[in-house]
Amino acid sequence: MTRGIAAAAALIAVVTVGARLAGFARTVVFSQTVGDTCLGTAYVTANQLPAVLFEIVIGGALTVMVVPVLAVAVRRGEHERVRRTVSALITWVLLLSLPLAALLALVSVPAMTLMLGGGVGCGRAALISLAARMLVVFAPQVVFYGLAAVLFGVLQAHRRFLGPALAPLVSSLVVVAAYLAFVPLGSDHRQEPGALPSVAELTLSLGTTAGVAALFVTALLPTRRLGLSLRPRLTFPPGVGARVRYLATASLLPLVAMQSSLLLAVALANRGGGAGAAVHYTYAWALFTLPYGVIAVPIATSAFTELAVAHAEHDRPGFARLSAAGARAVVVITAAAGTALAAAAGPLSVVLARVDPLPLERGLLAYAPGVVGFALIAVTGRALYASHDGRRAAIAQVVGWSVVMVCSCALVWAVPAGWAITGLGAATTVGTGTAAVLLCAGVVSVHGRDSLAGLSRSLAAALLGGVAGTVAGRAVAVVSEPSGVQTAVGAVLVSGGAALVVFGAVAALVDRSAVRVVAGRAQAVLERRRGTR
Repeated sequence: MTRGIAAAAALIAVVTVGARLAGFARTVVFSQTVGDTCLGTAYVTANQLPAVLFEIVIGGALTVMVVPVLAVAVRRGEHERVRRTVSALITWVLLLSLPLAALLALVSVPAMTLMLGGGVGCGRAALISLAARMLVVFAPQVVFYGLAAVLFGVLQAHRRFLGPALAPLVSSLVVVAAYLAFVPLGSDHRQEPGALPSVAELTLSLGTTAGVAALFVTALLPTRRLGLSLRPRLTFPPGVGARVRYLATASLLPLVAMQSSLLLAVALANRGGGAGAAVHYTYAWALFTLPYGVIAVPIATSAFTELAVAHAEHDRPGFARLSAAGARAVVVITAAAGTALAAAAGPLSVVLARVDPLPLERGLLAYAPGVVGFALIAVTGRALYASHDGRRAAIAQVVGWSVVMVCSCALVWAVPAGWAITGLGAATTVGTGTAAVLLCAGVVSVHGRDSLAGLSRSLAAALLGGVAGTVAGRAVAVVSEPSGVQTAVGAVLVSGGAALVVFGAVAALVDRSAVRVVAGRAQAVLERRRGTR
């Protein structure tokens, strides 16, 4: 590997980590500027709808089909075929996203009336009116999301990875700037939806949409250098259209199920939890998915190509070894992250939830055990996709997210208002655990028991280490007794650190070989990044 390639890979890795940290920082800044207030409830509810509808109608299909459709043509140097394919993709994205954005704007009032429920504690009429106006401004996000998704795929197919890695970082910085600019304009009216100054409202709504537009603009600049000379066209090159339809259909059902559960969760939080509950849900979801994005996806991605090659070469022992190592590594590392989350739930809630931290703390405790199941979905699902058993993977995920939705409705209906986020967390833990069990069963059924060898021992280590680490970390948090945001941040670090130390000690005693597996997978991820331009 040349020095230039190594430097480029290092730069991309730094930018990717920076983007993830900026995304989490965006959540923290939101908590300190807008927060779990009536304004925060309107903002979160309205902003959720464009993102979810985009993922259901356009986004998931684009994610899995753009690179496979373009990669071979790019590698063969078929420039005209690439140009025609990208032109058709962009044309169809615009034809779908523009009417969808217009529809969102037209139905903004009934949509927000349905999503916000009774608007307890905020003044329902003013809350719905504010959220509806914000949704009108947020609606164009659908178009920008769609265009950005196509351009990300085009750049990745051309092995230009810096643009897609940089775009989320730029987007988060734009939105953070909007949050900070809002403070002097409208922070005194966060609990008064009807009294919020128009300039403060537009600073938030336009700034957030500008952040999504930044995804597109950041990807557009390097795409222009490819010299594709794109023109509107409806038809794909011969053979491409059928492949596009197949890949889009194969990816649709699991995505629809997951995104539907997210939309339902926001509506249930508003109806069952009252003012600020939807904001608490977004905090909990951001923390719940952080280990998935930072740990599970890199491990699963690093193993995917190797698994596909092993399957193509009929190397069953090699496939089983890779599959088992990936699953065990993900279980141990994400269990450590979930343990730290549970241990630090109290001080974390003090940092994020300024009005009432207790409902968020209970919710985080319910979400924390589900971190492992959610991460296993990434690894075992890719193992099945690598061996062309995507139908099994899709069915398991649809069943899991269906369980999440059913349990969410039942639990939020059954528990008191302050426990709505706890109900959503418990439902997510049960549903993702169900999907993980079904996926593990599918992997064993197709590839044999060796494909998950040692997983039960790693799960036992995760369970015992998780219980011990959570108890130790929460004991430290109680002793710390954070009284404000600054002391709470310190308590998060101390309690989370104590939990990780205890978890690591117990897990190593129960399953010492898992430590070696984790080290091996970490090395594989690093080597893959070094080899990426």
